[in-house]
Amino acid sequence: MAKTLHSIEEPTASSTEELRTMLLGKRSAVQQQINALLAQYREHYSTARNDSVLDLEDMSLRDSTAEQQLSLLESRNRTRMMLDTALRRLDEGEYGLCEDCGAQIGAGRLRALPFAKRCLACQHQAEMLEKIARQEDRDDA
Repeated sequence: MAKTLHSIEEPTASSTEELRTMLLGKRSAVQQQINALLAQYREHYSTARNDSVLDLEDMSLRDSTAEQQLSLLESRNRTRMMLDTALRRLDEGEYGLCEDCGAQIGAGRLRALPFAKRCLACQHQAEMLEKIARQEDRDDA
């Protein structure tokens, strides 16, 4: 499998199916985490509504817990969307190719981050540009 990601040849049908199976497995695991977080969130709020009067400390704790759950949910949802994009790129024959420069993404990078869309050099450049843009936004504020 790793050999296919480094070669210039088209991936074989079996390696493509192995990749698809791996990506779908990761997506399924992330979806289960999302479902569990949603259930916890709903349970937390139904319990909070059934409680009588909450003092400021209880309300603060409830809000903090809800924010943490929402943050985790957003993170898992972003991961799921990136896995969906990776599956689409696999179907289109673009998986393992940098979307910026078209170079092969290293097999090690894809093993660590199976939904990587950029090679290391392009990812570094994108992060630097993002950092500069954030700094300019802060300077303007």
